[in-house]
Amino acid sequence: MKINDNTLIMDIETATQTGLPDANKDTLKLFACYSYKLNKILFLTKLEDIQRIIDAHHYIVGFNCLGTHQQPGYDIPLLKRIGIKFDYKIIIDLRNIFKERASQMKVEAGMLGDIIMSYSLDEISKIIGVVNKETGKMELDYKILNKDTWTPEEVKLIKDYTGRDIEVTRKMYEWVESYFWPFREFLNEEDGRKKVYLTSTFAKSVYKIICKQMNWKEEYGEKNADEGEERIKGGYVSYPAGERFDGDIYVMDFASLYPHIMIMANLHSRKKEDNLRPTWNGGGKWKVQGEYYSDKMGGVAQLLQRWYRDRLGYKTAKDRREYTLKIAMNAMYGMTDDPYYKLIYDKTAAADCTGLGRQFIKYARKRFREDGYKVLYTDTDSIYLQDPFKDGKKMNDVKEKIIDEIKATMPFPQDTFNLALETEAKYMFFFRGGNEKEIDEDMDEDDVVNKMLGLIKKNYIFVTNDNKVVIKNLGLRKKSNSALSKEIFWNHLVPKIKEGQIKFSRKYILDLIYELLQKDISLACMRKEVGTLDHYEKSEGSLPAQIARKYGAGICFLVPNTKGLGVGKGKSYCPLDEFKANKCSYKDVDISNVLNELEYFIKAPITVDIFSFESSVPKGDDSSSKEKGPEQSPFGFLRSG
Repeated sequence: MKINDNTLIMDIETATQTGLPDANKDTLKLFACYSYKLNKILFLTKLEDIQRIIDAHHYIVGFNCLGTHQQPGYDIPLLKRIGIKFDYKIIIDLRNIFKERASQMKVEAGMLGDIIMSYSLDEISKIIGVVNKETGKMELDYKILNKDTWTPEEVKLIKDYTGRDIEVTRKMYEWVESYFWPFREFLNEEDGRKKVYLTSTFAKSVYKIICKQMNWKEEYGEKNADEGEERIKGGYVSYPAGERFDGDIYVMDFASLYPHIMIMANLHSRKKEDNLRPTWNGGGKWKVQGEYYSDKMGGVAQLLQRWYRDRLGYKTAKDRREYTLKIAMNAMYGMTDDPYYKLIYDKTAAADCTGLGRQFIKYARKRFREDGYKVLYTDTDSIYLQDPFKDGKKMNDVKEKIIDEIKATMPFPQDTFNLALETEAKYMFFFRGGNEKEIDEDMDEDDVVNKMLGLIKKNYIFVTNDNKVVIKNLGLRKKSNSALSKEIFWNHLVPKIKEGQIKFSRKYILDLIYELLQKDISLACMRKEVGTLDHYEKSEGSLPAQIARKYGAGICFLVPNTKGLGVGKGKSYCPLDEFKANKCSYKDVDISNVLNELEYFIKAPITVDIFSFESSVPKGDDSSSKEKGPEQSPFGFLRSG
């Protein structure tokens, strides 16, 4: 991969009138850029020089330079306001790319969307590994930018700071280009030149790829044309069969379930006019709405079939094109249900895709039950079993029979269709809080009984045989959670969960909070992300509106407090520096959110009002002993449910 010489990395420094960035009011003080054509960093102040360097490049790359409708960017709106033109330029906003694609971007520490706390230049560059503490973003007192003149020392300081930002942005851009470069191979030459693999959504990029592969002229429908229509029913999710299971637990997964259904049922070749061609309408086994040609596999099904086989080869070879094809195939269902992608859209086929998926997984549940296995849980394409026979070969034989029975009913069965063993687990835990009044038309015979247990769907934990803790939802990965609850869960509870303990005394949790906040008060900070104030015209008194009004749009980290500092009604939030400036201590932290975030793991449910540190007690270290009557805590008022 080679970066095009016509690429310019840019950044600006400005003087702000209010202390908060405002592209409509701020004053440009310095324009900095790196030109691949010149292979050097330039620092410019004259508008004609800035326009000249922009005119000399085709691709303009920045960080939060363009923004989105909800949260406008900064650099380019400000530059346009003062007369700089970006006509016919392809603008790449790195922050937009990371923010919109984080859930599908894998880095060394895991999926980016799960671990990133802030979409700042500093945070992203460190997480993706292009910088370290020494080479990352530098610090600068922004008040210096509001001065009318600078000393030579100040000029050097500003240039060093801005130059480092340019260098970090350049490294991030090269990382992004490398990460998504395989998409370019599948696009036509013009779309590759326009870098749609960076400037468009994944779905639109995939649609363009399909149109190229099918030799179709791209056609698009109206966006949100089906707004107001009844949504297609999604995957089947069962009720958990119990609160806790120990040993001989197996997790199985239908590999690429929806792409395989599209291929095997030929869903993109639905009969839409009268003719004598043979069709498939469920094969007497499954319920479907449409009729699909069964004499010849359609072009889209053939494309998906080829992609899947190519992907397996790329995966074996550790070729990054495997990732490209995985995204492409996973995007197919969404496009089938979206009228904007006119040539793929077919609401009947989309409904049959999810419908067949629900029927396949329920059939597998039924067959495993008939053969004596305990079915613990099911979610869309995954099934969790407990093996009472402790016989891997027997279980595999049953699984193969199920797959063969399903394939026998399909017009275009695929050898790659499989119910694969994903992992083996030693513990599996579910949690209370389910809604017994929930209406569910897809319940099977186990669900009728299990629903009464009051356990939550889609929220569970299991521990694999190699001691990995796998967490599904439970709110533990929410970016809005405090660092404190994350510290307690990952570093104090998880080691015990690996040993089979899932519930902890209130005293143990409260003592941990007490100890950790005294060591590091910043753990109390909660992440709040808000748009610009104009987005809250109809809710001016809401917390997001209050934050935007006082602290500006974007991401900020605020301490929930009992002193009424900052913003909020009933519950107050302020930045850490404001908290400290008012000589507050850990006793002034409102910890109700921490207790709510850890609620599932506390033995006795806690009803929380506002918690404050009004008294102190000796620390306890018993995390599992039976409770002996009312407990005291360093958090003052406590009411248990």
